[in-house]
Amino acid sequence: MLVDDGANISATAARVSYVLACPTLVYEVIPDHFTPRTPGAPTPLRAIIDKLPHLASLGVDGLALTPLLPGHDPLRLHTTSFEGIDPALGDDDDLAALCAAAVGFGIHVVAMGVFDHVSDAHPWFVAAQAQDDDDRRVPPEQRTRAFFNFSPMLRHGYACRDGSAREPELDLAQPEVRRRLFAAEDSIIHRLIELGIAGWRILRAEQVGYSILRELQRAVRTAEGSHFVVGDIKGFADRYQRDGLLDAVVNHYAREAVLAFLKGEIPARQLARVERDLVSAYGKGLARAWMPLSDHDTPRLPGLLPNGARVRLATLLAYTLPGCAHVLYGEEVGLAQTHALPAATPMVWEESAWDKPTLAFHRRLGSLRQARAALRTGDYVDLTPEGEYEVFAFARVTPDPRETVIVVVNRAERPQTRKLFAPMSDLPDGLTLRDVLPGETGGRRVRVRSGSLHLEVEPAGAVLLVPDDEDEDMRRFFRGY
Repeated sequence: MLVDDGANISATAARVSYVLACPTLVYEVIPDHFTPRTPGAPTPLRAIIDKLPHLASLGVDGLALTPLLPGHDPLRLHTTSFEGIDPALGDDDDLAALCAAAVGFGIHVVAMGVFDHVSDAHPWFVAAQAQDDDDRRVPPEQRTRAFFNFSPMLRHGYACRDGSAREPELDLAQPEVRRRLFAAEDSIIHRLIELGIAGWRILRAEQVGYSILRELQRAVRTAEGSHFVVGDIKGFADRYQRDGLLDAVVNHYAREAVLAFLKGEIPARQLARVERDLVSAYGKGLARAWMPLSDHDTPRLPGLLPNGARVRLATLLAYTLPGCAHVLYGEEVGLAQTHALPAATPMVWEESAWDKPTLAFHRRLGSLRQARAALRTGDYVDLTPEGEYEVFAFARVTPDPRETVIVVVNRAERPQTRKLFAPMSDLPDGLTLRDVLPGETGGRRVRVRSGSLHLEVEPAGAVLLVPDDEDEDMRRFFRGY
């Protein structure tokens, strides 16, 4: 599935297309927690193949995998070897089989790259500690001292990630480090692309560095086919997309604002300002930015928000705000947080234990994203009144007014009635809009009056309005489209 129009394509077309296959709805998994391995069972990577129908039922077109290389921590964020996939997850053939099977469901697989540091158990670092600078006792191809920054002035004697002695930083200014990671044909990035990986999510991309990201992007472009690079950047990241360093970013900036609004830390007007700033700076690239409200290294949504109603509103915003919707495995079935590392909670596959209303809500929103181009690539129109505290409102629009979607969210614990003005010429006077969200308000109608909407939103509730295709007058309003 290609992000720009959501159309289904064959596996052959996916290999030869030059259109970036950036996802519009990505589902993130820790393979060995998503499909825990039991005696006699397939490897976690191969076992995911049997779960692809579940992902397809959600409308997923991107499968994001946490690091596949061995690491000294449960999430493999601190790499102990670049030589191959962690045997606990499978092997090259398992990954290739998963990528091929996923394409058959219109799903592209995304790998996660951690290239700013390694584990202190990594062979490069172990060897480097025993070497001198430009050590002539060691063959050139085995000299790794220069891969790290050693100095007696540093606390541990070498540069570390976040001051942790177990996480020595790689010196990416060294050409040989870059060659082994992504520039050479046998680099880790190219090896996994050859196995079918469609894109890479680069963790701590700002730590990788501006000019080095440009080189990494060029290296990915040299691989046959169409591949993309997503940068995980914690702050405002417009420059990285505007300058062509990344095809998309993980939108932590928007995530922070959405969660702050739903926690009651900021007014609705401030969230609206954040979105307007993003639209202004990111442009069309905002449609490709990932919107992860919970992630591999964060608490799950129920641990972040005060109650289930706020979790539901967060989910709605993740699916409807500009960007690629993001779901951490298990959120769609109400997976409880049972481990100290929240994302490492094993997936529950007994359907009797699933939260059926939550699953239905995710499937409904996924279906709406598939059906309405405005939710995938449409422009953002701010409808939140000035000075507004409780009600956040916006529209998503395309050149076809029949695709218009209006979202109104009330975080307050009591009903809110508002008259909203929509600066949109394609909302003609008298047009009927229908709420397509399930629940008590599902199916309500609201009529446009002189470009305005007057409606009540239930406590901690929302409405999602679209032109009412059951209204006979709609054909008259949109004649010619």
